[in-house]
Amino acid sequence: MYYVVMSSHDIRRNLATEQYILNQEDFDEAVILFYIQKPCVIVGRNQNVRAEVDLSYAEANNITITRRLSGGGAVYDDLGNLSFSFVVNADHEAFGEFKRFTEPLIAALHEMGAVGAEISGRNDLLIDGKKFSGNAMYTKNKKMYSHGTLMFDVNLDEVSRVLTVSEKKLASKGTKSVRSRVTNLKPFLSKEYQTLTTEEFRDQLLVRLFKVDTLDAIKEHEYLLTQEDEAAIDQLVAEIYANDEWIFGEEPKFTIKREEKFKGGLIEANISVEKGRIAAITIYGDYFSQKDTKDIEVLLVGCEYKSGAIEQRLKPISINEYFNNITKAEFIQLLVD
Repeated sequence: MYYVVMSSHDIRRNLATEQYILNQEDFDEAVILFYIQKPCVIVGRNQNVRAEVDLSYAEANNITITRRLSGGGAVYDDLGNLSFSFVVNADHEAFGEFKRFTEPLIAALHEMGAVGAEISGRNDLLIDGKKFSGNAMYTKNKKMYSHGTLMFDVNLDEVSRVLTVSEKKLASKGTKSVRSRVTNLKPFLSKEYQTLTTEEFRDQLLVRLFKVDTLDAIKEHEYLLTQEDEAAIDQLVAEIYANDEWIFGEEPKFTIKREEKFKGGLIEANISVEKGRIAAITIYGDYFSQKDTKDIEVLLVGCEYKSGAIEQRLKPISINEYFNNITKAEFIQLLVD
């Protein structure tokens, strides 16, 4: 078995590295990857981002949003989380058999004192009845990966904040995440391991998975990315994981209803969004206007459903001609926030 320890703290690059390794046909053994990233939310392949993530909160707090290739629910990661991925030949593995990959991790955690850690249901790992790991799989061209999270010392307050959708009337065909009670592993480990950094926790798992005493004993199993590898990974980041068309364009069609009372009156907007763009919008209310607000409806059709894109579309118009006593910023916030 080979292993790859990623130095990047960008989830988009880490997922791109995982995909790149999956695409390589010349690995004759399994590869395990470990990666740690700055605050981010990773939504599942079939999910509606806006139904899972409070995007306004994420933007205000520099939380990166991306989408992975595998299915399942949305997860929040930060530097206190350790992600792992086993890349193997699909011919020898049964898709959906998560235990094959999680049992060695559970055994390692037991050795470190977290004796209550257990596999629960299809793809979760629990301790003391609380979830600390979710897992998902993806397969392509006779290869597959089984990847997951290990919440070691995550900011649990952020989990509930960013994965709690703002109060909106949202109808969606996407898969909703199950909001389980979650916990960190650190308090359940033996005292000698409770002062570890996330990187040190990773290293402790590595030596146990390889059944050795030190990392030096497995250096020959480490795969170091070449410049050519890095260039190919850069391309995957640009084309997929940092690409809004992938992140938001994969959303199912949904309709959102927004309503706000301003000094100039009540405004209600019904917005249909498809593949991340406004497919239709109707505006109602008891506001006073000099011009017909249908002009705005026509202007916004086809626009990306993002505040910056809407702001650009509305640049040519004077909002006060359509809504008395309302600023353009307030109107945009009504539509998107």
